[in-house]
Amino acid sequence: MRDVIAAEWLKVRSLRSTRWTVVGTALAVAGSAAVDAYTNQPESRFELSDAFPLAGFLVLIVVATGSGSSTMLGEYSSGLIRATSVAVPARTDVILAKAAVIVALWTVAGTVIAATSFTIVGLILGDVTLSRPGTGAALLAAILIGPVCALIGLGLAALVRHAGAVYVSGIMLLVLAPQLFSTRQELPRAINHAMLLPAWQRLTQAFGTPEAAGDIYPTAPHAWLTYVLWPLTLLVAAVLVHRRRDV
Repeated sequence: MRDVIAAEWLKVRSLRSTRWTVVGTALAVAGSAAVDAYTNQPESRFELSDAFPLAGFLVLIVVATGSGSSTMLGEYSSGLIRATSVAVPARTDVILAKAAVIVALWTVAGTVIAATSFTIVGLILGDVTLSRPGTGAALLAAILIGPVCALIGLGLAALVRHAGAVYVSGIMLLVLAPQLFSTRQELPRAINHAMLLPAWQRLTQAFGTPEAAGDIYPTAPHAWLTYVLWPLTLLVAAVLVHRRRDV
């Protein structure tokens, strides 16, 4: 398994687009945070939610999903998946190795991005402190959104295989679909709360008790459960489909 992970890491590292994708995403998030902070200055003091701007992190969500899916789509489109299947007959190991690599990559990238965004906004608005309630959870949610979306992208790619359909479905599921379900009625609210974007918003932008957050966002435990179930479900589906489907 270690050799398979090493081989998958070499594939990702050899792509020049990987480093530029991560750097570009980090600059987009940091720039968005800086612009928001300057816009709010001096009317407001530092608020934890300022460090995680929605616009910047939407870029991160879309890019990480695309990055995760490209690890599968690139092999399908080039035919390399046949050589990989011959070299590593255990197809489950291939999927798990790809998952391990993109999780490691986007966890490191997410840590740098979240820390940079938090620091920049804190320097601009001042009064920054790590002891504020909710800071640890917000930072962790901001770090993990990247690997979670990358795993979702990997799962979608293994299931759908077609690049255009994967990218559109990823954006629909993660970005646009929550806007289609109102939080004013019970059933649409339950669907909305089961999606990843409201979970991220709850953990990084809405703090306090469920009563304080209202019905707009899921509860914090519900949000963390969403963080686990979405990538886990798609990863299991990807393993099952990849084991049974011809390459």
